[in-house]
Amino acid sequence: MKKILLICAGAFFLNNSNAQTVIDTVSLGLSYANQKWYSLQNDEQGASSKNNWDLAFGTCSQCSTIMINSITGTMLWGYPKADTSGWSTLDTSGLSTWTPRYNSDTSWAFGAFSLPRNMGNSNDLGWGMYSSVTHLVIGDSLFIIKLANNSYRKLWIQYLVGGSYSFRYAQLNGANDTIVSISKATYTGKNFGYYSLQNNVALDREPLSANWDLLFAQYTAFIPQSYTVSGVLSNKGVTIAKTYPVDTGIVSWASHTFTTPINGIGYGWKSFDGATWKIEDSLVYFAKTNSGNIWKLIFTGFGGSANGNYIFSKKLLSLTGVNDMNGKHLGSLSLYPNPSSGDNINIVYNIEKNISSATLNIYDLSGRTIFTENICKSQGLYKQQLSLQTLMAGMYIVRLELDGSYVQQKLIIK
Repeated sequence: MKKILLICAGAFFLNNSNAQTVIDTVSLGLSYANQKWYSLQNDEQGASSKNNWDLAFGTCSQCSTIMINSITGTMLWGYPKADTSGWSTLDTSGLSTWTPRYNSDTSWAFGAFSLPRNMGNSNDLGWGMYSSVTHLVIGDSLFIIKLANNSYRKLWIQYLVGGSYSFRYAQLNGANDTIVSISKATYTGKNFGYYSLQNNVALDREPLSANWDLLFAQYTAFIPQSYTVSGVLSNKGVTIAKTYPVDTGIVSWASHTFTTPINGIGYGWKSFDGATWKIEDSLVYFAKTNSGNIWKLIFTGFGGSANGNYIFSKKLLSLTGVNDMNGKHLGSLSLYPNPSSGDNINIVYNIEKNISSATLNIYDLSGRTIFTENICKSQGLYKQQLSLQTLMAGMYIVRLELDGSYVQQKLIIK
């Protein structure tokens, strides 16, 4: 283990001007082949092919929404001729006149199966009715779904009982009739569990919801008709403030309102003139994460379908939080300068209350511990300075552990 000088400088007031601007690129690949989940603090947290799923089932304890993968050409229609009693006699005559259903582009709570619904009746979930007596959701509707391979299925979400969805699907002539159960427990801590009707398989595609803030992906927007766009959607609980036109160097988040729609960033920061992509200048987004941290985001480039590159700068305007097992805030962490030239780095941490243990660790990318030290653990705001002269250029993980809970950030040494 290499020796690194550690100095505990005592409590002080944090000056946000010390925060460093980081330029990052998230690449979805040729023709936007992937979807990527991104943490503003810890960068990319997961990636998955955009076309390996057809249905997504909400997995939180109160969730009942079901989404379709509309960006692959998947389309959904509610069957207007009969309720579930029409399963065996379902026909698609007149399908071209039926109104297709789409996921909401403003909320994760309303998938295509959930819209339209009777908003005046909280028990109407779009695909079924909730009973406040039995606490069951019983499916009362049939659907036709067109898949990305241009094949059709009839589909019936039968029920949501005990944390499990049961659904039935078959070819339009009744062949290959299949009943599947999707348990929320399989995807604990994640927003959705996924299923491919084309391959008859359940999929675990996304990282834990607690680990990401933004989803870089294609999705269906309405301008005003349905249209596939490439943009950025925010996680549940993450709020966005858009500021335009502004001086990007001095604008403050304090005078702007944070809103909840998941397309608060969306796709409007760029436009295509027929030859090249143009990025809006004088445009800043502020993102408030679930830990309460606020980040400043400025998009500076877009590669389009050639590489799916989203290029942007980010700057932390508040500290990164640490919560205990009960979700109570214990403290915060910030690093600067980052990237570092390899001389010194300042570590700022805030302790919300007196705790029994506080440890600072640094790991290389293989997971090997290269530094560990017990640090100040009394309530207060502290600054630690580390000499990095013994470390090689590269990427490291700095982890702050408080009473067994931790938060970590990537450190880049040039």
